[in-house]
Amino acid sequence: MGDDVLLSVVVAILVFLSTAVSIGLAAYVRYRIDHPIADSFGRLLAAYGLWAGCYLRMLLGPPGVLTRAAVVGQGIAAAFSIAAWFAFVIDYTGDSEWIPDTAPRLLWLWAGVHGFLRISNPNDLFISEIVYDSFGLFVLPLEVYGPLTRGTFLVTTLLLLFTFGLLVRFIRRAQSLYRYQAIIILGAVVVNTASTLLFLFDVRLHPQLDLTPVLYAGQGVVIWIALYRYDFLRRAPVAADRFFREMADPAVIVDDELTVIEYNEAATRVVGTLDKRAKLTEPDAEGFSERVQAAIENPETPVEVTTNESPARVYDLEVTAVTDQFDLTQGYVVVLRDITDRKQRERQLEEQNDRLEEFADVVSHDLRNPLSTAEGWAAAITDALDGEEPDVETARMGLEHIATSHNRMDELIGMLLTMARQGQTVADPEPVSIEDCATDAWATAETGELELAVAGDRTVAADPARLRQAFENLFRNANDHGEASMVTVTTTPDGFAVEDDGTGIDSDDYEALFEFGYSTDDEGTGIGLAVVKRIIEAHGWRIAVDERDDGGTCFEITGVST
Repeated sequence: MGDDVLLSVVVAILVFLSTAVSIGLAAYVRYRIDHPIADSFGRLLAAYGLWAGCYLRMLLGPPGVLTRAAVVGQGIAAAFSIAAWFAFVIDYTGDSEWIPDTAPRLLWLWAGVHGFLRISNPNDLFISEIVYDSFGLFVLPLEVYGPLTRGTFLVTTLLLLFTFGLLVRFIRRAQSLYRYQAIIILGAVVVNTASTLLFLFDVRLHPQLDLTPVLYAGQGVVIWIALYRYDFLRRAPVAADRFFREMADPAVIVDDELTVIEYNEAATRVVGTLDKRAKLTEPDAEGFSERVQAAIENPETPVEVTTNESPARVYDLEVTAVTDQFDLTQGYVVVLRDITDRKQRERQLEEQNDRLEEFADVVSHDLRNPLSTAEGWAAAITDALDGEEPDVETARMGLEHIATSHNRMDELIGMLLTMARQGQTVADPEPVSIEDCATDAWATAETGELELAVAGDRTVAADPARLRQAFENLFRNANDHGEASMVTVTTTPDGFAVEDDGTGIDSDDYEALFEFGYSTDDEGTGIGLAVVKRIIEAHGWRIAVDERDDGGTCFEITGVST
């Protein structure tokens, strides 16, 4: 058996397999795969199958009308293959948002017009003639191209180059898993296109032989394998890739040994530097690996991650196991949900609940005392005026006590309102001078014989009215409890301080000093310093109390923004 005979048999088998496999895979994709990309891929396989089928008829059939129809048909199938390939690449890469919707339709229209002109072939513009020559066991036709066929090759080459660009762009942006798949697809297309160009320049195994249909059918099989290998016929590769890459929540994919497989950009902003194929324990930003391990071992126990940035963010760590077809864990998807706002709302709710409890204490205790006193004196006045000789003096004294009780209740109610208002966060701070604010507060505070000294000044972002009230309460506290003669307001690197030269405060009272209702004076309300603390915290600052080196008390406010 000669070489041409053997080659003809091999080619016939390859063309037959190309036709059968392409049509079979097209039918499988069309009827068994439910996926947005399946339609375009199925049309591509069908076009490749039609192309190979026409060439099979050209190879096996004797010269005649049917063979000529197969020659015309393979050119039509080739044009539709290019249109189907263009549509498939757009769907696969997800670049349809910037390519006009009419582009694929125009290509299908072009393929249809091309097919009509090949059939009618006016003035031999597409097919000059068909020549026959022996090829091993067969007589194989070969078309002599007309002038418009060269234009068709030019359009085809430009379209292929454009789809190359789309694939390269996708490869550069895709995660590694999708990048490998796209490289396989691109490689198959490059090899195919190169072989087609060789054919056009008459570099062939046999002068009559055109293996282009076989190569393109093989390309379809390679694409199928690439898609099926990564199971992307059942899950949208582009959508999944973009969702993972562009999702706002930080996400990291690790294997069962906590080696990083993939991560998105948002994860690096929270976790820090991440490297693929490196264990989480190597960067170990903020003890992240320990928290991931804790979440894996105790999935029912909430795990939180707090960053060191200013202001700090709080994330809820969610770990989802990735299992294979045997339900064996192969890795984990770690997602960080930003719960900073939720945590802040929880803290605000807790503070509101605490204030409600404090208000209930005032209503049940502090308001009840003057109310009971008023009721008792009201009864005494009634008894004093009901006798034959009314006791006017007792009644007058009772009215004075009732007025005093009412004044006390009015004072407590006012303080309750103050507590409710001062617990609110400062939303729109203004530039405030510490020196000016302290001086204004001194003018209205009840400070007796005390003297004020302001050492240094700074401008802070604050609510001027509320900051002034905080100064007033601190000045009044120094006058009422400290037996001081001088109050000094000083600036510090991180805020400011209010100091006095009095007897100071017992260190045992430091923790309870700012609690609502706590007072070292039997006549005190225990509200003044509690209000101060709420004003300071409403600004996002912190307040602490300490003893001065030379005696007296120092209230230091820190965390102040300039």
